[in-house]
Amino acid sequence: MARGDSGRIGKISAAGNSEPAGAGLLPVYLIVFSAFFDTHAQMPVLAPYAVSMGATPFILGVVIGTYSFFNILGNFTGGAAIDRKGWKVPLIIGLLGVSFALLIYTQVDVVLYLVLTRGAHGFMGGLLVPAALACLTGNKDGSAFYGPRLAVFGATIGLAAVTGPLAAGIIATNFGYPAVYYSLSALMFTATIASAAVAKKQVVCSRPAAPVSFRQISALPEMRGAFIFALGTMGSTGTLASFLPARAESLGFDPAQTGMLFATFALVAIVVQIFWPGKLKPFLGGNCRGCTVGLFFLCLGLSLAASLNNATGLFAALATFGIGFGLTFQGMLGMVIDGSELSWRGRAIGLFFAVYSFGVAVVPPLSGLIWQNLPAIFPFYTAAAVALASMACGLKIARQ
Repeated sequence: MARGDSGRIGKISAAGNSEPAGAGLLPVYLIVFSAFFDTHAQMPVLAPYAVSMGATPFILGVVIGTYSFFNILGNFTGGAAIDRKGWKVPLIIGLLGVSFALLIYTQVDVVLYLVLTRGAHGFMGGLLVPAALACLTGNKDGSAFYGPRLAVFGATIGLAAVTGPLAAGIIATNFGYPAVYYSLSALMFTATIASAAVAKKQVVCSRPAAPVSFRQISALPEMRGAFIFALGTMGSTGTLASFLPARAESLGFDPAQTGMLFATFALVAIVVQIFWPGKLKPFLGGNCRGCTVGLFFLCLGLSLAASLNNATGLFAALATFGIGFGLTFQGMLGMVIDGSELSWRGRAIGLFFAVYSFGVAVVPPLSGLIWQNLPAIFPFYTAAAVALASMACGLKIARQ
């Protein structure tokens, strides 16, 4: 779909999302880093923290899934709020809410309260991330404007993915689980202070002349294509995060080596995203093709990780997966920004991150269930099949 085709649901004047520029973007990247550092830092500590409270395997799944469910609700709420009031309100509320939720983790000692805390945490995080992306993309169109910003956005997320689990593991080992949450809360309070530097730059302009619903947005081919690509990408990534430790352990990896595998994936993804706007996107022919090629690499990386039985092969598989993630993440974001009008971009971003969270919440349990009943089908194979189907369906829909 051409950029101008999104006008089929009405050309609307820009809702206020004026953007900071130059060095003024540094606080925004701090906010993005803090938000995703928070998410990734909990990967090595949340499960044992819940088990220490007596969580069974089923309840552990509930604890983890509750975050994703409420994160989806936050994405929808935040997206709609961005279009009505701009990104400032959901950004600040999200930052403060996450900060306080992280403090509550340190006070709970019953699994039920942990589940409730995860729900509050997920909802506030769902407000925060779409607001940060809306701030970055500002009130201008064109990949020449936002392309480099999206590249740094993705690289910042990758950096958080590399450093978060490592830092949390070190803190938990030396000071205990509550210390991790105190540290994360302090980081989010710092990001809240940093948000003051960008929030004052927002100027809310006229509201949309006509309402634009989530249903109308999801009916646009480019939007639907991006959402289906997101489902395959994040389903694959969630499955990798869930089952790579078990796969690595079966090959004799210790926790430090497993951490190096995740770091390999994240570092390769960072490099790909840095080169995306100036080199890779023109070479591949645009966002949609970038997603298609990226999903192929995701499928290949997952298949190699499931079939190769040596350390060199596993590191090569994670590097391959990192190439795929770097391409798909940038391509998906570009499709969402290119395919949306300024006045309903908040809803488009919110819907995108809702699908993003849905993929993480649904595909890993499905992959695990199939593996439990059919031991020959390791979860990576199921995730690869989902990614392959996503590649085919997304490409077909986006080209309508």
